[in-house]
Amino acid sequence: MPPRIRFSPKLSCLRPILAEANGNRATSLFFCSSCIRRARSENNYLFSYLSSRQRVDHGLIVCRRLSSSAVAIPTNPSPSFQIGSDASSDDNAGDGRERNAVASPPVPRQEFRALHDLLEEVRDVASEHISLSRLQLAQRGLESEEPVIRIAVLGLNDTLTACRLVRLLLADPLRPKESWEDLVNSYTADDSRGLLLRYGAETSITPSHMLPTISVPSMILKKNNIEILVSSLETRSEPEGSHFVADTFLVPTITIGTSHSGRRNAVRYPVHKSIICGSGVGDLLAYSRIMFRSDLDSDASSIHGVIDLPVGQEETKGNSDIAIVDTRQADEALRKFRESVENAADYEHGWTTSGVEALVKWFSTDRKNDLSPALEKLIISLLDAAERGVLSRKLREQKAVTVSDEVRSHLFKAISEWAERAHRELQESLEEGFATKRWRGLAWWKLFWRVDDVGAITSEILEQRYLRQAEREVIWVAGRLRQAGLLNPSVPALDALVEDPGPVKGYPPWPMEIAESRTKLRASTVSSLQALSQSLVFFSLSTTTLTSALSVLLYISMSTSMYEAGTVAAVGFVYSLRRQQKKWVKARTFWENEVREAGRSALKETEDQLRTWVHHGGRAIEAGTEQYAKTTIERAREALECVRLRGL
Repeated sequence: MPPRIRFSPKLSCLRPILAEANGNRATSLFFCSSCIRRARSENNYLFSYLSSRQRVDHGLIVCRRLSSSAVAIPTNPSPSFQIGSDASSDDNAGDGRERNAVASPPVPRQEFRALHDLLEEVRDVASEHISLSRLQLAQRGLESEEPVIRIAVLGLNDTLTACRLVRLLLADPLRPKESWEDLVNSYTADDSRGLLLRYGAETSITPSHMLPTISVPSMILKKNNIEILVSSLETRSEPEGSHFVADTFLVPTITIGTSHSGRRNAVRYPVHKSIICGSGVGDLLAYSRIMFRSDLDSDASSIHGVIDLPVGQEETKGNSDIAIVDTRQADEALRKFRESVENAADYEHGWTTSGVEALVKWFSTDRKNDLSPALEKLIISLLDAAERGVLSRKLREQKAVTVSDEVRSHLFKAISEWAERAHRELQESLEEGFATKRWRGLAWWKLFWRVDDVGAITSEILEQRYLRQAEREVIWVAGRLRQAGLLNPSVPALDALVEDPGPVKGYPPWPMEIAESRTKLRASTVSSLQALSQSLVFFSLSTTTLTSALSVLLYISMSTSMYEAGTVAAVGFVYSLRRQQKKWVKARTFWENEVREAGRSALKETEDQLRTWVHHGGRAIEAGTEQYAKTTIERAREALECVRLRGL
């Protein structure tokens, strides 16, 4: 057994983190569960100090491990830039890592609470399909009265163009050059570390091992309540043919150092919008290749390309995808205006034709309702990604259990061939049955001595001539379906298609419509035809007997001639036989047509059932979790729409 290593953090090693993280401002520390258990016994003073704090200005999650360096993550929902919840290149990867659970602050606006709670449910049902850091960013926006809009300005392979562009966008032409402008221009030492710019009444610098932050007194930042992250997007190391997703641009990765070991950890910063900056024709082609290989979907409007390229006035007009700017021309116009207000006309002309003015409009966040457009686009993007993920997972699961379309096509062809043979058999076999000597022997005038054979002869026709071959062949077709996996009892999709499931398999082994129709005909029509024949014979005999007796009575009592008396008997005899002939011929014809129609109906129902099994069989039904996920996403969309309509 390996030796057990004990680790107890001392208060002396924690105090420098308190001082370094936020200077003299009050700071609270939160530890992961194991760190708390180790440190509670030895640092009672520290924990009593932390519990006595009533207000948290900048909360930090600090996790110490022997195997990894400390990672500090801002957790406050106030206007400050938050780092994603994980310290790796993939914000959804969580194997082997502990997540620090921090209670979310309450949602101040009542109309946002339902949407906030539904986004939490979306995370539960589709966490593997969405960016958890972007979801956390959306929730933090709903938790704030005035959510901060985070914009990343990413330079292609370096930050030179990004820094120049950001300085021009935030610079105030009515003020002389400020100190923060030199800091931004000189930020090229470590492109992967990142630089954060946010509004401040006075220029101040917050040096930190996590993320250098500069407070800039810019009206653009204040008016639009935005923060800007300046970093780089490395494309030179990407292999040829690599694919890019929206998180590549909207969840940029930066590296931060640790205070005690000097190690660097990768941290992902979620943002609402991103600008991809480049310089020259080479970066223009690189940006075009990146966009061509990117799958942005609903996030396309949140990503904008800017290329620093000296061109003429007409070419500087940007479009919805990419803008061409001339930072040198804009910088020259700014410098001239700062030298003298008399250069206002030159400044206006140079600033407008440089193309930078169009980016200022892109930075603006005009609100049409209570929900910020950038936050609304972020929520829509998350719901779209969750829905696509749920549907793709469903399709993958169905593909894993389903039968190929080629096999289904062959089975459909086999069913069609069976149906053709069955209809031909129905026509030919019944014609032969109705042309047999036994059936012809049931003529109306032979009923007097063959009335008891009606039931036996009709039952014989049904047993021997009614779709016997088609019934045997449908069993063979059903066997082919079972062999192909369409009648697999483990697939629950078939049970919903069967009205009368069997006691063992859950469904009948083959369609039973032919046998059921034969049984129904035997039980209903045969007995009715037998009863009709007996009643006709009885009526004929009784009528003939009565009229004959009446004829004899007339001859004896009224002294009528034999001819006259016999006429009455003849009329009765002819009437009874004529009635028997008409009714029996009509009944036989009706029964023949009824048998044919019942056969056609049975074949049609059998064919429909076989085709239904082929079409739906072997497919996995939608699981309850998938249905719940779709319902949750739809409810979140409805809640978002309610927020939009309420703010109009």
